[in-house]
Order: sequence, then C-alpha cells, then structure tokens
Amino acid sequence: MDLDLDTFLTVVYCTIDELFQAHFAAAKPRRPGKAPLLSDSEVLTLMVLAQWHPSRSERLVGRYAAAHWRAYFPHLLDQSSFNRRARDLHGVLAALGPAIATHVAHQLHVRVPYEVLDGIPVPVMARCRGNRHRCFANEVGIGCGGSDRDWYYGIQLLLLVTPAGLITGWTCGSAATEERWVADALLRWRVDPQASAPTLGELAMPLFGHDHPQRQRLGPTGPIGPTVSTGRGHDAPLLADLGFSGVKWAAHWRQDYRATVVTKAVYDVVVDSDERRSLKRIFTGARQVIETVGTWLCDRFGLKRPRARSYWGLLTRIAAKVAAFNLGVYVNQLYQRPTFAFFDPFA
Repeated sequence: MDLDLDTFLTVVYCTIDELFQAHFAAAKPRRPGKAPLLSDSEVLTLMVLAQWHPSRSERLVGRYAAAHWRAYFPHLLDQSSFNRRARDLHGVLAALGPAIATHVAHQLHVRVPYEVLDGIPVPVMARCRGNRHRCFANEVGIGCGGSDRDWYYGIQLLLLVTPAGLITGWTCGSAATEERWVADALLRWRVDPQASAPTLGELAMPLFGHDHPQRQRLGPTGPIGPTVSTGRGHDAPLLADLGFSGVKWAAHWRQDYRATVVTKAVYDVVVDSDERRSLKRIFTGARQVIETVGTWLCDRFGLKRPRARSYWGLLTRIAAKVAAFNLGVYVNQLYQRPTFAFFDPFA
C-alpha cells in the first residue's frame, strides 16, 4: 500500500502522543511556569524522526523541520531549549520503544510464540592512531562482538526481538562486561523494574559456589541500564546463542525470573546426528530475525558510533533509535508493507 509523508508523520505523532498520554504523562513532574508551546509528544516525535535523517543530528533535523515541516510543528524551539527538553524526557524515550511493541501486539493481534535474545556491539569511537582521549568513564569498555568477533571500544546493546521484528526490551552494558550479566539485569528488571543491578557478590555463590582455581571471577565492569527499557516479561521462551549457555545460569533465570532461556545446546542430547543437525538448523533459522534487526539498526538508523558525548546522551540516542525502528515496523504492518521496507521522511 502506498504511503505518503503526511500519513507517515501523522501516524508517528499520533502513536507517540497516545502512548505518552496513556502511560507517561501522569507520572511526569510538571515544571513551574506556563505550559510550553511545543508539547512533550512533539519533542519525542522530533527525536524519533531525527533517526531517519542521514546525519542523525538533532540540529540539522530542527533546521529541516523549520524549513519543510512548519505546518506539522508550528512552535519549534532553539537548539539549546530543545536539548534541555529532550534530556528531561530521556526516561520516557527509553520506555517508548517497548511500549510501541506492546501497542502493536494488542492493536494488530500479533502473536509472540517466542523472543530472540542477543547482543549488538555499539562502538562509540573508531579505532585509529592518535592521542588518548575519553568521553566516558567505566560506562564503556573494550570488548569483542558481532558476527566477525572484532574488537571495539563501546557498549553492548542487548535486545529482545519477536518473530515479527519488534524490539520488546533492551538494555546496555559495557563491552567489557560478560553478556550474561547484562542478560541477568534485563530479565530481572522485566520482573521488578525497581531492583538493583546484579553484582558478583550477590550471585557468585548461587551460580559458582567457589572461586575459579586459576583466575578471579569478574562481575559487571560498569553500570548496566536503563531499567525502564526492558519491557514486560511473559512466558514465551527466549532463544539465545551459545554465549548465554550455562546450566546454573539457566536454572537461576527460570527460578528467579520465570524466564526460559534456550540455546541450541539443548539438542546435543539428540542421538541421531541428522535429526540433531536438522533441529539446530531450525533453531538458527528462528533466531535469524535478530540478525536482520541488528543490520537495519546499524545501516539505516546509525546505531554504530551514535555521535554521543555523554553516557546519558548515548542511552537517549539508542532509545530514540529503538523507538524509531519499532514505529517503522508498526507503520509497515499497518499499511501492509514488507516488515523492513522503512519509509524515508527525508527523501
């Protein structure tokens, strides 16, 4: 079905405004003074639309909106005021992506037989020769990830994705943090968003029982978050790669968080080799959707090197990209377009 700019902008704004009024507006503190002319829903919409711009620059998108979208956004702010409003809404933006996924499932009656769990490396700087320079503390680190297992300096973005391509939950940890700790935080916050992040001291004895005889065990190397972006837990199994395997980890997640995390290692007990290979091939095929989601986030929405200069700025931009991605999938399903045939409002 054909889709024009007017329809696209209207659907994006109305969806964001409906969810904001239903889930976030009542809990957001009111600042003293008169109500701003540019509403919170409009600020969120502009933040999300900026992720479609080739530069992903809020400043350039503001100029573009002033020149081309004044009829849709008649009360645009200067850049400093807009940045202040965006920082004020970073928590709402983090929760918006999973809220959109829940909204789509209810509106379009999308079944969720399982979710796929995986991490995506998010480098914040390019590796090159030069003077040592850091914008971040222990929030980011050096790790390896991705299909090529290449080294990078940044964070890891852990996603939960449905077979329909919707991101139902996410959180971030340093690239140096072992990914099962990030998964533990995500699953924990799906049950209790007020819980503290997992620590080695808390889980060392239940999971390991003793120190490693040759090397010291490591817990999270930096903060994990945000907490409000993890979405809601349910009974569907989570399909993960072998990096999340571990009998004690799986038992802990099942017992404490009611989360069934499955890897293809469960098929190792199948005696017949042909049947075992066939089952593992089916399992890998079911997980393929998260590879597609990761590719689109990186190539279309600029996930890698998101141009952030602070930790909160980094989380805010990632939140905007997740929300933009889910809105793109929602619009495509609403107008019977291919799932990942994303409309370009700047074309």
